[in-house]
Amino acid sequence: MNDNFDIWNVISYSWTEIGLEEQEYAKYAEKIIANHQTWEEVNSIIIKDVCASFAFDTFLAFPCMLWFLMPDWAYEDDYLRARMKKWYAKPYWTHFINPLRILGFPLALIFSSGVRNRLKREYKKISVK
Repeated sequence: MNDNFDIWNVISYSWTEIGLEEQEYAKYAEKIIANHQTWEEVNSIIIKDVCASFAFDTFLAFPCMLWFLMPDWAYEDDYLRARMKKWYAKPYWTHFINPLRILGFPLALIFSSGVRNRLKREYKKISVK
C-alpha cells in the first residue's frame, strides 16, 4: 500500500485546482518507477484504486460545477495516507455498493486523463533510459 502513495499523490492533483507543473511529473515518475516496474501496473492502480476512490467525490463535484468541492491546494499527505488505508482495508467489491461511486467512476477517469497522460509520458521516458 505505501508503495502506491506516490501514485495516489500525483493523481490526486486531478481533483484540485492547482494541478502540477510540467517538471513535477518527471519527479513523480522517478519515484513511481522505483516501486512499480511497468506502466500497466501503475495504470491499474490509478484506475482501480485512485479513480475508483475519487469517483464519489467526482460525482458530487460535477453537479456543483466543479468549483464547490475541488480544493485549490494539494491534498495533505496524512489525508491521502488515511484515504488509502481506508480504501485498502475493505474488499474491493464493497466500494461499489454505493451507486454514486459507479456513476462517478467514468467521470473520475475523465478528470484524471490529463494527469494520467502526462505521467505516462514521463514514466515511459524515464523507464527507457
